[in-house]
Amino acid sequence: MKKGKVFFYVVPLLLVAGIAYGSMRGGDEPDFVASAMNAVSNKMSYDYGLTKCKSVQSDVEKWSISCSSINTPVALIFSVLPPDKAPHEVATPFYLIADNDVAKKSSEEGLLSLLMIDVHPEADQVKQLAKN
Repeated sequence: MKKGKVFFYVVPLLLVAGIAYGSMRGGDEPDFVASAMNAVSNKMSYDYGLTKCKSVQSDVEKWSISCSSINTPVALIFSVLPPDKAPHEVATPFYLIADNDVAKKSSEEGLLSLLMIDVHPEADQVKQLAKN
């Protein structure tokens, strides 16, 4: 009888703990993507207000992030790669490429310019980076 009572109390407690851990852990993106989302969100927040970013995996080591705020009618979209895939040295744990016109324009203004976002990647260079 005691085993039934213990089981009755322990299982729901483990279920709640598992759900809490999963929600606190965040997404399944690697550290370089999470770092890029935090950096872009922080820099955008200064110029555009509260910003939210979400990530999508487009290849094994290539991810895209989309960041928007109330003050940006179109989301800023960036490709994110690990720093060792960059064609030059980067001071961040990620390498960003602006994918849409809004991201390209914003990458050269305000605090986003500090992230050294690549706005003019060569098409072949991007393909080569994705392969490496």
